Parts: sequence; structure tokens; C-alpha cells
Amino acid sequence: MCVFAHHPERPSGRCRWGLTMRERPTVLVLTLFSGEAEFDRCRSSLEQQEYRSWKQRVFENLPNAEAHARLYETIMAEGENFGLFLKLDADMFLADRRVLGDLVQVFEQYCDLDHLVVAVTDWMTERRIIGAHLFSNRVRWQSHAETLYVDPDPEFPGRKLVVDEPPRDLIVHAADPSPLQAFHFGAHRALQASQIYRKLSGARPHNARIQWQYLDSVWDHYERSGDRRLGLALLAADMVFRRELPATANEYSDVALLAAFGNADALDDGEIRERLEPRWGRPKVRRQTWAAALGPAKLTLVRLRDLRDRAASTFKGLLRKSEPTVKIGTGS
Repeated sequence: MCVFAHHPERPSGRCRWGLTMRERPTVLVLTLFSGEAEFDRCRSSLEQQEYRSWKQRVFENLPNAEAHARLYETIMAEGENFGLFLKLDADMFLADRRVLGDLVQVFEQYCDLDHLVVAVTDWMTERRIIGAHLFSNRVRWQSHAETLYVDPDPEFPGRKLVVDEPPRDLIVHAADPSPLQAFHFGAHRALQASQIYRKLSGARPHNARIQWQYLDSVWDHYERSGDRRLGLALLAADMVFRRELPATANEYSDVALLAAFGNADALDDGEIRERLEPRWGRPKVRRQTWAAALGPAKLTLVRLRDLRDRAASTFKGLLRKSEPTVKIGTGS
């Protein structure tokens, strides 16, 4: 684990927590690193922030579940030393110099805010996806044995806000992935989209639908750009759907993942396209590919959850009930 720090600058004023601005919170930035190509940009984007009261800790080359467990343990152990915690993975960077200060300001605007989720601008899908997480020092996690869904919501006394359409790009995700990084992305997302190795009792239909939408967007991006890395991501996803990659393929160190990547990376662009086209080339066929991987029972759960979510959204609309509009800065 590496530690990087900045000495805080103390502006004047007053914040919503009842603290003077001289006491604005120091942010502990927590980063999981497994060789991601964007790590230098992650570091440099922090160095360039106008908000200077931050430190960074990096957890390097750990298994996914262990890395997340250590990260959350750190948050719970450091609550007296830091006011806020930003989980900024090594494949993410802050889009401009004002982002960190603007995110801190949201917590100052909402004194009961404990968990802020902000959509990130993702290159693989060419869309905004969820997301980066910021926590107050009041959050707590329970231990669990999960190895795929390793980032559960914490428990906290206040509120959670989700900003799925920020007013500008705030955090950029996977802007220039390595081929292995892209291959891993496809395998990891496909394990969640298909839940192919999970029992029905452990199915997470909402997550399955969201992750499938991301993979569908990766195909659309691949169609537009022809970028080889996107093809590798889709090959990995297809191998998961075929059960040619194991449940452990969400780990960068997984032997099967690395062997499959070596074989896939040896293909030329035409061979990648030829392998993908029959199962991914048309929208209906693509969806059938995903449905077959899910299986009838889990697909039914996904459809039922989709109906429930649509009904809930309609009901909220009728009640004119909505989350508060969160204002995040004014741009760079």
C-alpha cells in the first residue's frame, strides 16, 4: 500500500456541517491498483486539484475481494482522521481541477449526506455508468463472503444521493485501457450480466440487466470504432457466456483469464470480428446470447425486476416524488 499526501489549504467561510471552512474535511482518496493503464493520470489529476486537503492510499495487486475489504476497513478505522473518503480506482481520473472541491461541497450542502454516488464517463461503453463513490466518516460495512459483488452499500444514519447525469464530466473511467484491461472488463461484466455460476437464490436481476446494457453498449462502440480492445472485451464476455472462463475470471491474476487473453490477443482484427459476428452481430441475436447464458429462471427474475422498476418509476411520477437536484459545481 502506497500513501501520497497534500498539505491542506484552509479557506475561510462556513460549511453546512457547522464547521468553519478552516476545518473543511480532509479527503482520503482510496485507490485499488492492478496495473491499470490510467494510474498515472489518476495520480496527476489529484495533484492538479484546487482543493488541496487530501491524501491518497493505494492498495496494489490484491485479490478483488481482499482489496475491497481492506479499503472498507480503512474507511471505518480512519473515521476520526478524515471527514470524507473517495473511492477512486486506478482506471479513473478527475476530469478537471475543480472536481474534488465540487464533490466536497455537495456534502457541505447536505448535512445528512453519508453516501454520494456519481456517474463516471466511461470509454468502453461511450456512456456514463455508475460510478464513483464518496462516503462520510459515519459509514459502516458488515463482513461478507461475496467474491463477485464486492462493493456493497454501507450502513449509515443519513442519506444516499445518486447523480447519474452530472452537469459535466467529473470522473473519467477506462479512458485508454490496455488490451488485458479491456479483456478483463468484458469477463468481469459478463460474470455479473449472466450470473452464470450463481445459484438462483443468489441472483441479482437488477445488476444483471444493468451489466448487460453496458456490454450491449460496448458492442455498439465496437461497431462504430472497430477498436481492437473492444473486440477483446466482447470475446471475453462471450467466453464467460459459453462457460469457457471460470467464476474466478474477475481476477487479473486468474490463470484461465491470462491464458485465454494470450490466445485472444494472438488473433488478428478480422478473426476477432469473425468469432463475434454470429452471436453478437444483430440486436436480437445479441439478446438471445445473453438470455441463454442467464437461463430461463434468472431471465424471468430479470423481467420481473424490470417490470417492478418501471411500475415504481411510474408511481413516483404520479406522486411527483423525486430526488433533490444535486448541483455539482459550475464547470472548469
